[in-house]
This record gives sequence, C-alpha cells and structure tokens, in this order.
Amino acid sequence: MELLHPDLEAYLDSLDGVTANTRRARRADLAGLSRWWEEERGRAFDPALLAERDVRAYLQQRQIADGAAPASINRALSTGSRCWAWLVQTDRARENPFTTVGAVPQDPPAPRKLDPSAVDALLRAASDEPDVTLRRCNEALLALLIYAGLRSQEAADVQLRDLDLDGRTVTVRAGKAGKFGRVPLHADAVRLLRRYLTELRCPDGLPAAGSPAERERLLGVVESTRPGRPFRAGISTRTIRHRFRMIAARAAAQLRAAAQKEPRLDKATKLREAADDLETASPHALRHSLAYRLLDDGASLAAVQRIMRHSRGEQTLRYATPNDRDLKDVIDRSGGV
Repeated sequence: MELLHPDLEAYLDSLDGVTANTRRARRADLAGLSRWWEEERGRAFDPALLAERDVRAYLQQRQIADGAAPASINRALSTGSRCWAWLVQTDRARENPFTTVGAVPQDPPAPRKLDPSAVDALLRAASDEPDVTLRRCNEALLALLIYAGLRSQEAADVQLRDLDLDGRTVTVRAGKAGKFGRVPLHADAVRLLRRYLTELRCPDGLPAAGSPAERERLLGVVESTRPGRPFRAGISTRTIRHRFRMIAARAAAQLRAAAQKEPRLDKATKLREAADDLETASPHALRHSLAYRLLDDGASLAAVQRIMRHSRGEQTLRYATPNDRDLKDVIDRSGGV
C-alpha cells in the first residue's frame, strides 16, 4: 500500500463509518493528486502548500491528458474537498483550495429501459410457466409493472378494492412520498388481471364493497412447501424481485435460443442484446420502459407526467434523453458513407 503524506494518512485514519471500498477510493484519489504534484512541482508533496491553481491544473490534466470520466474527476474533487476541510479544521492547512472549484458538468444518465422485444419476451415467458397457478400470479404481477408502471412496493400494496377493471384503472393509495394516484390500465393488463381474479384470486366473485376482505392484497404467493400448494394473499418486494428474476431468466434463455436460429445477423444481435438487458434488469426498469413507450407512441410530456405520477416535470424530461443504446441505433440507421 502506497504511503501518503502523514497529514493525509491522519485524515484517512479519522474516517469513521465508511466502507472499505470508500476508504480505498479516497486513498487512490489523494495518491493521484500527490503523484501529480511531485511530478509537476519537482518536490515532495505538502498538503499545506496546495493552492487553488494547483487543483485546477490537476483537474485539467485528468480531464484532457488522462481522459478521465467526469464522474471520476468529480469524485476526486469531493475527496479533496472533504480532506482539506478536515486539514483546516485540525490546523494542518490554512485554507481549503477546493472550495471555489466547481464540479465537471456531466450529462445525467438516461433512465434504464428495456427494448419492447425484451418486454414482450417477459410476457411470453410468464405465459410459458408450466404451473398454472404460478402462471396466473406472474401474469398479474407483470400487468401492474409493465402496463401501469407501478413500483414494486406499490404493486405489493394494491388491494382488491383498488382495482377497477370495468373502469380500467388501478388506485395507488400511497406511492412515492405517500402520493395518492389513479393509473389507467391498458386493455391487455385488464385481460391478464381479470383472468387472475376469476381463475385464482376470487373464483367465487369479488368481496362485497366495504367488507374486510375487500382490503386484502391483490397479489399473493403460492406456498409451495405446504400440501396442496395453497395460495396466500400478500407479497413482499423481495418476492417480487425474485419472481421477476426468474421470469427474466426464462425470457433471456428463450431470446438466446431464438438468436441462434435467426439467419439475419442484425436481428440476432438485437435478440442477444435484449437477453443481456433482461439478465441484469430490475422490476423498476419496466416503469422506465413504460414512460419511454408512451413518449415513442406520441404521448405528451404532460400526459406521461400524469401517468407516471411525477411531482415535477424534470422527472419526466429524463425520458426525453436518449440513452447509449438509442444513440447506437441512430448511428446504425445512418448507414455507411
């Protein structure tokens, strides 16, 4: 391990409650600054002598000559600012030279989405489940995640009384920040949810309005370890994530099998990319995917904001930002020269 100036070592020793990875990252940032100083100034590094112009010169070196990513540069800035604030506080330096140096601008990452082919593969994989009870449970879960864009906790909290299939809406009683909202349902979601209700959840009909049963959770689990594999109302977000991973793994395998049989290279590549995305996706990616689909289909930002229940328009504007895959597709469609 590279030893730093004693004052920098003292700062690192003072860190409490940080992870080992954070500690290593801060040491690496300070070591990089120290090496640059000694190479540029031709003298041993002394934290007390570091000036604002040194910081700006170092950041320029990282940005232009080294080609470091803005996130890495800004992390080094944050490390330096924290360290020198401590040095000033402990009388090891007179001023913090990082105070007036702004962060390097960087484009906010676009929310992760799944290609429509990946979303379609999820639905097909859920319908391909051999166990009919689990099949209906998975279809109902995907109906809320894919077509309504509900967060995992919101889907887990939906009660029977919150579902209005005739009116094609689902009520979210306590969404993010406790917000109440009514979300429209696509006709395909209504079909999947109605089948789930009539075949599994409420085969004898919906509970009476105002009854305690009406407040039971809509989604549930199959207790596979009990005789007869009974259905139990209520589901945790952990179970939702687990079931999503199982469906996504099946869908990814089906896409890869299709890619092997696809004679066209471009289509086979798309199928493999969709499979890659599914293998690392989370249920929340389906919420992002809905917002992108709405915009692609011509919905206004105001409409998307209402459907996604965003409190600020800036949250919706993120979906108007193309991600890396979008930019790659644009380049591919531009053709050769």
